[in-house]
Amino acid sequence: MSPTVIVAYLALFATVGFLFVFASLLLGKFLRAHAPSAQKLESYECGEPAVGPGSVQFDLRFYVVALLFLIFEVEVVFFFPPATVFGQATRLLAWDRAVRCDVGRQADGAAIEASNRPAVGVVKCSESSARSLALASLIDMGVFFAVLLVGFAFLWRRGDLDWVRATRHPTTPGETAALAARLYRSDYRP
Repeated sequence: MSPTVIVAYLALFATVGFLFVFASLLLGKFLRAHAPSAQKLESYECGEPAVGPGSVQFDLRFYVVALLFLIFEVEVVFFFPPATVFGQATRLLAWDRAVRCDVGRQADGAAIEASNRPAVGVVKCSESSARSLALASLIDMGVFFAVLLVGFAFLWRRGDLDWVRATRHPTTPGETAALAARLYRSDYRP
């Protein structure tokens, strides 16, 4: 399939998807009832009457924990490609060793069936190139994991993982002044 055909299929898919969503929204606008009243315009909180304004300041710690979770969960996706390469390279090494052992044992020197061959893109691969490929993918995963650990240590050291931060109350006027100066700095975080 040529790249032009693939792009044409993608454009067709995007156009049909856009038209489906647009038609659904347009149809909903014409079919739904429009009878606003004061009771319908009130905010709804799980069947309870609304208490306070609708825009309440949410605790920032929840956002920090959610973002950290997303960051450290999404990074798992980046482990799959090098892990797959490592697995295929080690399978190729094991297959190469098995073929050499079986060929050496057979008296007539018949070849091993192609169905025993591992499913890799490159069939003819030397043992040294398979080893270097496995080592490169292992080093790649190690470097990536080390970068993640440095980021995790930074967040831990900075205190972003502490849910409740203990503070000591100042006992002298000098400590009170120092605390006040820290509170008014722009980079202070409680």
